[in-house]
Amino acid sequence: MSENKTILSPMQRLLGEDFNPALLMIMVRKSLIWCILIMLVTVSSSLLYLRYTPPVYEVNAALIVKPTNTAQALDIPIIGSAGKGSNLDIDKDIQIMRSNVILDRVIDTLNLGISYFLAGKILNEELYPNPPFTVSLEKSDDNISNYPIRFRILNNQQYQINFVPGSSSEQDWKTLNFGKRYTYPHITFSITLNERGRSAEGATNTSDYFFIINSHARLADNLRSKLMIAPSLPTIGMIMRDLKSKKAADILNRVAIEFIRYDKEKKTESATLILKFIEDQVDSISEDLRDYEDQMTDFKLQNGIAITSMESDISDELKGLQARQEQLSIELSTLDYYRKFFIQYQDSSRLLYGIMDQQHTGLYNNMVELNRLQTELRINSLKLTPTNPQIIDLQKQVADVKNNILSSILKEQEQVRENQKEVEKKIDAYLAKFANVPGIQSEYMRLARLSDLKEKYYLLLLDKKSAFSITKAGFVSDYTILRMADAVTTPISPNVTLIRLLGLVLGLMLCLILIIVRYLLHHKILSIAEIQRYTDAGILGVIPKYHQTMDVSQLVVNKSPKSVISECFRAMRTNLEYVSPDKPPRLIAVTSTVAGEGKTFISVNIAGILAVAGKKVILVDFDLRKPQLHRAFSVENQKGISTLLIGKYKLDDCIRHSEWENLDYITSGPLPPNPAEFLDSKVTDKLIAQLMERYDVVVVDTPPVGIVTDALELLKKADVPIYIMRADYSSRNFLNNVNHLYLNHGIQRLSVVLNDMGEGASIYSYNYGYGYGYGYGYGYRGYGYSQFGHQYYSDDLPKKKTWAGKIAQFVRSLF
Repeated sequence: MSENKTILSPMQRLLGEDFNPALLMIMVRKSLIWCILIMLVTVSSSLLYLRYTPPVYEVNAALIVKPTNTAQALDIPIIGSAGKGSNLDIDKDIQIMRSNVILDRVIDTLNLGISYFLAGKILNEELYPNPPFTVSLEKSDDNISNYPIRFRILNNQQYQINFVPGSSSEQDWKTLNFGKRYTYPHITFSITLNERGRSAEGATNTSDYFFIINSHARLADNLRSKLMIAPSLPTIGMIMRDLKSKKAADILNRVAIEFIRYDKEKKTESATLILKFIEDQVDSISEDLRDYEDQMTDFKLQNGIAITSMESDISDELKGLQARQEQLSIELSTLDYYRKFFIQYQDSSRLLYGIMDQQHTGLYNNMVELNRLQTELRINSLKLTPTNPQIIDLQKQVADVKNNILSSILKEQEQVRENQKEVEKKIDAYLAKFANVPGIQSEYMRLARLSDLKEKYYLLLLDKKSAFSITKAGFVSDYTILRMADAVTTPISPNVTLIRLLGLVLGLMLCLILIIVRYLLHHKILSIAEIQRYTDAGILGVIPKYHQTMDVSQLVVNKSPKSVISECFRAMRTNLEYVSPDKPPRLIAVTSTVAGEGKTFISVNIAGILAVAGKKVILVDFDLRKPQLHRAFSVENQKGISTLLIGKYKLDDCIRHSEWENLDYITSGPLPPNPAEFLDSKVTDKLIAQLMERYDVVVVDTPPVGIVTDALELLKKADVPIYIMRADYSSRNFLNNVNHLYLNHGIQRLSVVLNDMGEGASIYSYNYGYGYGYGYGYGYRGYGYSQFGHQYYSDDLPKKKTWAGKIAQFVRSLF
């Protein structure tokens, strides 16, 4: 094929040779109505989404972690306060905040167990915090929980209630009185009317309500899903989201308050348990001490001796041994105290950890480890099931450490007893040196020593009790509310601006996609440049759009000689001479790919323009499948080519004369059953020879070659075979037929005429590339139309149209 010599526009050079701005413009115009509809749908959808999507509000509060404890001031490592602020403790406290322990308190405090709603046609509105009525439950079970119970206020004294889900029967509505107690299956309740629900005397409340009895477990799960806690030491941020801003703020504030209260309760509870245990021990030791004092008093009275002289005789060495014995006795009592406390409160390791002296290093380390494991177990128990392998492993570790602790206490007690025996031996050995010491003095010294041991242990317990009493009185939570949650007016979802913008952007994107798809899928021929790009067949001419109303093909060159279309046909007449430069063309065959491309219209007007030039021309309708020539001349079709070929009529009987002196025509005649056999016969060749003897030019209107091959032989015999393409109607694939005829069938003189240029998408190519002046230049030897100027033709001036006509034309252009 020949090289395309088209000069490209800047846009074409930028986007590629195949880019057609004219086609893009027409696709935009044709898609305009659809784009408007798309924009209406997307924008309306975004507005509907905003209208019927409940807004979600987000409120936030903050806690500050500030470990302060009276126990620290007293140097008492109690209840884990020393570790507060560590990640483990913070994580544990966050889990407690989100646990049912706190959330159940919140639900009870805020009366969230029952939710009240105003029923709407599409959306339901929760009536928080002031519902028009209040439901008081005495008893309810799970069978009536978590589904809406419909409710109507009849007047200030009566209401209707429906317990049947989804029922529309009036029989299921029960009329009851406000303030009275009722019992039904699964529920015992009473309902009171609040001030908000009261109506004026005689007025009727037409609103429909419903309420839901929430199960604590499900409601707690719902609150937990909306509660977000993010630690950023030393503060902890708390976020709550809900459809009601006031409700979210109340819940968040109540979570903070209840958690601080819970934290303080747990610390106070720990100190209370320790104090109770110490008091029990003090009472026990106090009784023992009184017994020893009574024994010493009785001993003195019975023996009538003075004690002071005996006490002065005891040496410093003996006093040292006795002091060691007292220390070991206190240590043994303390270990026994630890053992009893551990057995009683072994699941509260923080209590024992708080009262334990760090001098028992191994025991103390085991208690620290037990405290860590139990804390980790509590945290994971809030998230994992009891059968989870991690929980089971932690439980095993806790049991092992407990056994180690109890074994450590027993071992240390045994060691203390061994030490006591050693000290007792040393005391006995020392006393043996003083054999003259009376037995009375020895017995008294023993009683005095035991009494002194009990007294010192008693004083130690009183000191512990005093310290823990002060600690308990001074306990406060390690958390303080830094910022309370306030109700907000701006929702976080849906984002109004973003949704509106998305609706607009989505509409524009869909419009752009529609235009691009229509542009890419458009396969119609728009210009002669496309024809030249895909075929080497010559371009005989371009016929512009004929704007006058025309129901059938007509002869138009005689109506407006100065019109553009008439001049185009004159240019084609001139180009015919270049197609066959050796001899004037005698036989012209006109065909197309499919019906509707203007084959008959071109045939009639070529014949007409040749007749105007003084040629004797006959136009023959060989389209024996869908003839149109008789309609062009408004005559009947009872005789013609079909009757002539079968010998029913003679040639002179079938030739008809037009209003022009040099133009005759023969119609197709009645449609034969086998058109192909008629055309491919010697009778046809003889007929054409006879016509060429009588006339200067024979113009043959043949059937479309894209449907049937009837016209193939006529095209081969023609001096000028013409192939008609219609702008914005004929597909580019039709050019394959042109190439097939041109290359495979040897029809070398095949020429193409582009008809109806300037209609539909081609109007932009027509104005963009050529204009009415046809400055592009095409045809044989570069013949062009620019020599005639822009305002030469009578139909160049725009016709004035009514507004109705302009609107109708615009609407037609959209489709």
